Amino acid sequence: MNSIFDKIDEIRRQPDHIRLRWAWGLTFVGMFFIIVIWMISFSAQISSLKSEEKTMNNINNGSAMQELSVQKKSIEDATSQLKNVLGKESQTDISNQ
Repeated sequence: MNSIFDKIDEIRRQPDHIRLRWAWGLTFVGMFFIIVIWMISFSAQISSLKSEEKTMNNINNGSAMQELSVQKKSIEDATSQLKNVLGKESQTDISNQ
């Protein structure tokens, strides 16, 4: 069984046109794998963008408005509670003076 180093030595002993074929052949094989990996990552990126677009469409279709109205009510409740607490404290301060 030949090792890769033996194969490289065998190719080095070949004429120039044979070595050039090996160089171009291995270049094409390497580029093929690089292009396949690039295409896979590109398709994954496109599908990710499509899912983000769907999410944005769902937000724009009213779910964001519902969320904001719930948050508004929560803020209004917190504000009224804070006013009640501060009002009681200010009345206590006035009666202590």
